[in-house]
Amino acid sequence: MITKQWQEILNKPLAPFYVIVGSEAYLRDETIKRIQSRIDSEEWFTMDMDQQSIDDVMLETDTMPFFSEKKAIVVHNPAFLRAAVKDKEKEKKDTFPQKEFLYWLQHPTDTATVIFVAPYDKLDERKKVVKELKQVAVVIEANPLSENDQKSWVISQFRSHGKQPADELVNWIAATPLSLSFKRNEINKAAIFAKEDEVSLADYQEVASPILEENVFALTEAYLLNHKQKAVAIYNELLKQKEEPLKLVALLAGQLRLLIQVGYYKKLGYHNQQIAGQIKAHPYRVKLMMEHPLVDQEELLVEKLKKLAEVDMQLKSSHMKKERILELYLLAN
Repeated sequence: MITKQWQEILNKPLAPFYVIVGSEAYLRDETIKRIQSRIDSEEWFTMDMDQQSIDDVMLETDTMPFFSEKKAIVVHNPAFLRAAVKDKEKEKKDTFPQKEFLYWLQHPTDTATVIFVAPYDKLDERKKVVKELKQVAVVIEANPLSENDQKSWVISQFRSHGKQPADELVNWIAATPLSLSFKRNEINKAAIFAKEDEVSLADYQEVASPILEENVFALTEAYLLNHKQKAVAIYNELLKQKEEPLKLVALLAGQLRLLIQVGYYKKLGYHNQQIAGQIKAHPYRVKLMMEHPLVDQEELLVEKLKKLAEVDMQLKSSHMKKERILELYLLAN
């Protein structure tokens, strides 16, 4: 849907109003860039409703552009579009010029485009101003992409470099809980680095920036498979990245619990997608867990989780150096 809207922004006359709603910064920024490409840079204005009012915005739109036929006003923090969450916002509601705003929506000027940037999960559909704005504006949803959309997006990013990502790599990137902006930068590095037309997961990992979740996954793997030296090496690297032992224990415990859950549902005959739905995990992460050599050894995993709980207690109560407590645990198991 959003790619179609991007094409319309580039190829059709600009609408008088746009509302970009959602928490995915990359999609918001890319939408704004496309609108910006249609407007003279001298006629591009940014306003912040934490500092200015909707009256200022309406006044700006009524001011004729000087350098070209059309101007654009990007309006950040339009809190009036969401439910009031603070006393301060409730106070603002009483002074909001609703009658003037609704008239302004129904009588837009043909010399200005207004872009409301609403980094919220959703708008307050109960408000009349929201209902009216949605009637006249192009609403663009900048929400996190679904799994399938993520995969399509990853493939398109590699293809823009003339590369084709391996299926394993597509699944890996889609499963990583990071922003699209970060992923795009990592994809760009991997596409440039790869010598072949097909980019493998190994190519990607060769140049990828350190990611806490992936390092903890690797730490868990080394620990469970009794690769002590590798586990300690990864642990020391995480310490260099200023990660706290207590936080790492919590993440390790999360990985163990996930493996135990996957093993439990696997015994019941559930397949990957069903398990992912039950435990609210990404299907590719579940797939990796399903293939783990210890997935069926529930008693062993539970015992390791209990010992990890003891480490957690030691970290919170012992006077011993915290970094050493977790290191000894990794060496002892």
